[in-house]
Amino acid sequence: TMNKLNFIIFFFLFSFFAQAQKDTVNLTLKSAELLLFERNLTLIAEKYNIDIAEAQIQQAKLFENPTILLEQNIYNRLNNKYFDVGKNGEAAIEIEQAIHLAGQRKKQTKLEKINKDIAQYQFEETLRILHGELNEIFIETYFLQKTIKIYNKEIISLENLLTGMKIQFQKGNISFLEISRLESMLLSLKKEKNEQENSLFLFQSKLNQLLNIAPQNILQLTLDENALNQINLSQLSYNALKNMLSERSDIKTAYSSISASQANLKLQKSMAAPDFSVKGMYDRAGNFINNYFALGISISIPIFNRNQGNIKSARLNIHRANKEKEYIINKAESELFAAYNQLNKAIELYQSINKNLEKNFDKLIIGTTENFKNKNISLLEFIDYYKSYKESCLQFYETQKSVFLTMENLNTIVGKNIFTY
Repeated sequence: TMNKLNFIIFFFLFSFFAQAQKDTVNLTLKSAELLLFERNLTLIAEKYNIDIAEAQIQQAKLFENPTILLEQNIYNRLNNKYFDVGKNGEAAIEIEQAIHLAGQRKKQTKLEKINKDIAQYQFEETLRILHGELNEIFIETYFLQKTIKIYNKEIISLENLLTGMKIQFQKGNISFLEISRLESMLLSLKKEKNEQENSLFLFQSKLNQLLNIAPQNILQLTLDENALNQINLSQLSYNALKNMLSERSDIKTAYSSISASQANLKLQKSMAAPDFSVKGMYDRAGNFINNYFALGISISIPIFNRNQGNIKSARLNIHRANKEKEYIINKAESELFAAYNQLNKAIELYQSINKNLEKNFDKLIIGTTENFKNKNISLLEFIDYYKSYKESCLQFYETQKSVFLTMENLNTIVGKNIFTY
């Protein structure tokens, strides 16, 4: 009975892990985007920078800690006592508090608040880039899965044809040359399919990594291809898109970097102010009278160090930040111009082709195979038809994919979903 129990447990565990390895995750583009936001490890790590920036604001608001100095005489020569803590022994206490002048604490707080804004924009920029990468990989993976289905249809059809032809060959009705030529064609199709599957594994691996999905899970993707028939760029002008660029996260970061540089310059100028502190003292027996109380102030004299280097550096940072802002804006506008024209070209090409090509594919394969069996077409014509149908279908997919990729590229460049599907 123990062996039987062990077998049942083993069988259950084997079935569980076998099923776990074959789990299929169905994804649309929208559900993938939600998973990216919730599970992507790079995004999760980037969020901590916002919390870190918030902590720096809290730190900037804090006052300096007071300093306390305690002093005790080791040996009293008057009464020959060590560490005399009595009223005749010498002890002193000093408390000092540093006070920032020129609003340094307020200026530091303002700078840290701008840095928090920058951390938020950098998180949004990371999301924008990862969002674009996700959608590109999603689309590539989706059309690779469709491409492999085309190969599977041709391979299955050709294998069935070869099975029947081998029977005819044994009866002496067809030549060995025809069998060899079709077997060579089948091998070529399987080789091409294998190359496509290798590419699919790489894309699926990247997709799993982006979405933080276990690598053994199989992703089954769905894409709304009807969206391609609803695109109308005439209602979406280039100038309208250009105006949206100001909301892009990296451009917001560039403007905030200028503000941060300006705030830092004000802070560095304030740091040139003298250091000021107030202190109170008590001396029990070491001054001109016993139980001596005093109040004092200290102030540094900015003769040599007036924070000149940091002030100059802060001024130069403002110029650098301005140039970086100009570069980012010019780069974004150039990317938008190229992407807008690429999408126009991709749409024109897609609208010029026959949309029923894919739907007729199965009928074409069946019809070609039947015509070949009935000797209505030659072997060369059969092979040519097979290749032509496959290439036409794959080119149709490439055209569709190109439109989707250029739409998503435009979404990424603008920084928002202009096209949703």
